[in-house]
Order: sequence, then structure tokens, then C-alpha cells
Amino acid sequence: MVSIPYLDKADLAPLADAAASWAALPAKYEALQREFEQRVVNHLKGHWDGDAADAAFVTMGKARTEYENAATEAERIGKLLQDAHGEFAASQKQLHALLDEARDDHYKVYDDGRVEDVDPRQDSPTASASPGLAEERKKKLDSLVSRLTRVLEVATAADEAASSALERDANGGDSDSFNTSVYTTLDAVEADQAAALMNKKDRLSDAEITKLNLLLSANKNDPEFARDFAVKTGGENMLSKYNELMSPPAGTTLSKAQLAQLKELKANLGTTIGTATTSDDHRKGGPDPEITKFQNDLLKAGQRDFNANPTESPYGLSGYQLTSSLMSEGKWDKDFLQDYGDALITAEKNGANGGQNPDAYWGYPRTLGTTNIGALDPMTGFMDALGHNPDASTEFLTSEATIDGEKVDHLDYLLKDRHWPEGPGYTGDPANPSGYNNLGHAMESATSGRAFDDNGAPVKHTAERAALMNELVETIGGDPELVSGSPRDEMRDSLGNMTAEYMADVQAAFGNEQGTIKPFGEPVNPPNGFETGTLVPFLANVGRDPDAYVAISEASQANTAIWMQEVAKQHPDYDVMTPAMGNVAHPGGIVAGILSDARDQAIFEEHSASDKDFNDAVATGDKWAGRGLGMAVGAVTGTAAPIVGTIAGWAVEDIQAMVVEQVQQDTTDEAQKEAYTRYAEGRTAVRDSTADSLREAIRNSGVDMPAKKLNTLAEYAARAADDGHTTGATWNSSGSGR
Repeated sequence: MVSIPYLDKADLAPLADAAASWAALPAKYEALQREFEQRVVNHLKGHWDGDAADAAFVTMGKARTEYENAATEAERIGKLLQDAHGEFAASQKQLHALLDEARDDHYKVYDDGRVEDVDPRQDSPTASASPGLAEERKKKLDSLVSRLTRVLEVATAADEAASSALERDANGGDSDSFNTSVYTTLDAVEADQAAALMNKKDRLSDAEITKLNLLLSANKNDPEFARDFAVKTGGENMLSKYNELMSPPAGTTLSKAQLAQLKELKANLGTTIGTATTSDDHRKGGPDPEITKFQNDLLKAGQRDFNANPTESPYGLSGYQLTSSLMSEGKWDKDFLQDYGDALITAEKNGANGGQNPDAYWGYPRTLGTTNIGALDPMTGFMDALGHNPDASTEFLTSEATIDGEKVDHLDYLLKDRHWPEGPGYTGDPANPSGYNNLGHAMESATSGRAFDDNGAPVKHTAERAALMNELVETIGGDPELVSGSPRDEMRDSLGNMTAEYMADVQAAFGNEQGTIKPFGEPVNPPNGFETGTLVPFLANVGRDPDAYVAISEASQANTAIWMQEVAKQHPDYDVMTPAMGNVAHPGGIVAGILSDARDQAIFEEHSASDKDFNDAVATGDKWAGRGLGMAVGAVTGTAAPIVGTIAGWAVEDIQAMVVEQVQQDTTDEAQKEAYTRYAEGRTAVRDSTADSLREAIRNSGVDMPAKKLNTLAEYAARAADDGHTTGATWNSSGSGR
């Protein structure tokens, strides 16, 4: 691996000079060729004949070819050196920027790549007084280490590729004095190296796996590299070698380092293949036929079994299991995912028709092997692929397949009809007993327009995504058992994020008399919005999950804060402002009331969570306060607002702190189980939060209001939220039969 000091101090000027010198050579060779033609060949023509002349002119013809080949080789070496200089210069620039960032943020970077936090606040009372500081510093440190490693990997791969290319036979073959097949880009060199490793007949050594990992990690997001690598390896051979690497012979003992290396390879290979499938998305003239063939080969390979150790067992993993294992990483082509999902469901339906269910179809006697990497249920990997590819997930979950003449709705099959096999072997994750969590990821991506684990700026809702969200609320609200009880309740956290994503539509469904509450993009179910008859049981069920509870609560309070600010701006007159403030406070109170009752059901009746679970979720899950602010402002202004910095006068960090504190108040201690105590605490929390939000809204709106009127208005809004809380709690209790 290229070291930090080496890359930091490397003088790249000589390499730039060499590249320029080689780039100038073709013109010089061409000039020499013209001079040779004019001064030798043309001078002799017509003045010399006979056997000696014939032999000489043949030799001179070969010399002309040598000049041309020399020019070609010089041009390609020049391009290769220019490419190498560009790679090294970019890596060096990125390294310098990271080192500057580390120094500015009080991190020390050592020559061996270690990074140490030397912020003086770590040893001061400030750190202990700010519980979030240590976590924030750790996240920054991990990010620095990851980015530094990435820069060094790219530089190392480029260095080794350039060395390999320049060490090739420069004298050509038997008939040529110059080599006309010199590489011109490092991508081509690295793709050849990676493909050669994947095409090797025997098992790869640890050193070769390390080399393959380095090449893939450095280039996994590069379309040209990914395309060449995929085409040169081939779809079926790709799966065969991957299966071989993940399934060492029985009796093989792998160290923790070797297992970690294989897990890294799985992630790098999956991302690279995904990039390959999208490498022709913007190609002029349509899809690349070689990439289309590669994708078709993957689809065909799904139907066959791959057995890395046939002498030990007659059974191997199917191509679907291997491909889905790789799919859990990276961005994949939308159309390919659609075709793959249809093929996967077809395989399951045909299996079911033969008396098999997914457990039997994908499970025993198949096994993951000694590495235990991957998942026996290929649907889990496919769901995570959809979770990382929003356009594909939206299309897939809103469409259907035709199987043996029967229409199969994708969402209905996955949510209602399919039996999801249970056990860590089926999911590849000991923490998840089934793939319902992965299905939640796909639904989250499909309704939000971004990957389920993407914390970037919100994406405006499209009509198609809003319609899907409405369908999910109607389906689950009409049949809460779909997400009740283990393992189906694994979907609740994703459903909570989705609800937070559509908080404006949720609140508007409970009251939006003056139209102040605006959707972020296209509205849900226009012109009526969510139906409260299914929305209430939907919220009541989803809100029993601590993470969902926090996401919905924070988004609701953040939205209410912005609606209040808009009321203050639009209606500065106190008499008009007063009822308008009540109108926007009441829906937030309803949401809080439903969630308060749902939380209590989870703790004291369902026993699916504890006070600590909710408090822990509050302490770690503050992202929806900022995201909710951004989406609400975006709805008002018509743009996708950022979620960092200051939004419409609100400091995101301040409102996050306020909202987190308020949500934490809406919990109970184990000693306070009496119903009236819980109910009173919930009402008090929503009253206080609404009053605080109103005061902040008036301050940020620029309206100058006397303290007495401000207090009166705050109390009015608090009562409206209080009434809403009572309504929401009553709806939920009546719906649950209490």
C-alpha cells in the first residue's frame, strides 16, 4: 500500500515531464518517416532496379511500418503516463485536503495511517456535559480513516497498474520491433488484472484475494473499469468464482482476518457488478450489447446450481442465491432488477406449485458453507438491492408480473402472500430472524426516492411514490396484523421513517382548514389525502416501535414548528393569527396522542418494548428533526431545503435539541405505570412543546408581539394541541378495544 508520507511528498513533476515528452514523440517519428520517404525512398525510385533494389525496397517498406509502430507505441505510452499522472495528482490533492481537514478538526494523522483524536475538549468538563460530543467525534474519526484508506487504495492500484503496463514487452512480437498493444489507461490495466484473477482456474491465494480486493475497492464506482471487468469475466464465471471464494473446502479454518477479507470482497464485487450493469445507462445508441449479454447471463445463471466442493456434497447454491448476495451492495440497473425480481418470484411460484415453499426451495440441503457469508433466501438480497435503488424499487413495488398466465402483484406477493423463511442463515444477519426488515428497506426507498440508508437531502415526492405510500397506509391500516408480532414487526422502523417522510400529508389528514400545511412534492391521494379510518390504526401499530415512534414524533414537531412560522408570516394580525395557530397545532397534537397511546401499548400490554428502548431511540435518533424541518421549508418554498445549517431562521441543532428533549418527556418510568400518570405526562409534553414552538415561530417570523399577547397565544396553541392529543389517544384506544 502506498504510504501517507510517500504520497504526501511525492514530486510528480518528472512524471508530468515524461508524459509530455512521450506525447511529443509521435510527431517526431512521423517527421522522420516523411524525411526518410523523401530523401531515401523517393530519391531511389526510378533510379535503381534489379534484385538488390527489390530486396532493398521491401526492407524500406518494413522501415516505414516501424516508424508507424514507433509513433503508435509512443502515443499510447504518453497517454498511459498522462493517465497515471492524473490519478496520482488527484490522489495527492485529496490526501492534502484530508490532512488539512484533520488538522483543522484536531485529529492527528500518523505516517502509518492511524488517526487520533487530539481535541482538547475530550479531557474537559465540556465533553462530559455533552453526551453527543464523543459520538460526533467518533463518527468524524471513522469518516477520516475511511476516506484516507480510499485515497491510498486508489493511489496503490494506479501505481501497481502503471508499473505492470510499463513492464510489458516493449519490443513487440516476433514480427514487430515495436509493441502496438500498449495500454493507454490505467482502467484497462486494472480491469485486465482483476479479470485475470477471477478467471484463474485454481483457488486464489490470500495475496491474490488481497490484490483483487484492492483493485475492486479502488475502482468499484468507475463505469469503464466495471464494464471491462464484467465483460472480460462473464456472468456465469463471475458467480462460479465468487461461490468458490465463499465456500472453501471442508476442514478449512479461516482466521478472523481472512473472513473479514472475504466479507470485504463480497461488498466490493457486488458494488462493481452493480456499476457494470449501469455503465451503459447514458450510452449513445442505446444499451451496450456486451453489458446486455452479461446481464442476460446472470439471469440464466440464476436457474442453475453452483457447487464449489462437489466431492463433499451433491448440493450447491443456486445462481439466484449468489447474485442476490452480491446485490445487497451498490447501484444496479433498474430494468435488470425488474427482470431479476420477476424471475425470482417465478422460480418461487413454480416451486410452490410443486408443493414447495420458500423455506424448502432455498433451504436445506443447501448451506452457506464454512464462511457463512451471504443468505439462503435470495429475496433478502434483492430487497436490499431495491432499498439502494429508489427508481427500481418504486417501479417494482407498483407493478406486477405474469406467471403462467396469472397476474401477480409484486407488493401483495411480498407483503401478504409470501412466507418469509426465518433464521439467520436465510437472512445472512444474526440480528434479523427474517427478511421482513429487508422488505421494509425496499418500501422505504420506493416511497422516499432515496436509498433507505441515505442521510442526504430529501427528494420531492412524485405522484407514483405518494400513491404507493397511500396504498401502504390503506393496506396496513386496514389489516394491522400485516406488521404485528415477530418477525413482521421488523418492518415498523422503516414504516416509521416513511411516515415521517410524509408527515405533512399525515397532519393535513387530521385538519388543514386554511391550507397552511403543504406536501413536499405531490400530495397523497389528491384531493382528499390519507383516509383517517386507516391512517389512525396504521400510526397506532407502527408507533409501537421505538425507532418509528421517535422518527414520527420528531418529524411531526418539526413540521408543526414551520407551519406555525408560516402562520405568523401570513397572518401577522393577532386576531387572525390566533385561530390559524390552533389549526396547525391541533393535527400535531393528534399525532402525539396516537403515539403516546401506542407507546404505552407496546410497553405495558404488548411487551414488545420498554421505557429504556424508547429513551435509547430518542437519544440516538435525532435525524428526523432536521430532515422534517428541511422538508417543511421545502414544501413552503418549493425547493428541497438543506438539512444542515440554518433553515428559515431555525438553527437545526437548536430545534433538534428541543425536540429530543420534548420527546424524551413523553415517556414513563417503570414506577409510574398508572394510566392517568402516563396520560397526563403525554398531554403535558405536547402542550409544552407546542407552546415552545409557537414562541420560537413568532421570534423567527419577525413579528413584534407584546409578551402578554405572546403568552396568551402560546396557551391557546397549547390547548389546541392538548385537544388533539386527547382526540388521538381516544381514537387509538377505541380502535384497540381499550
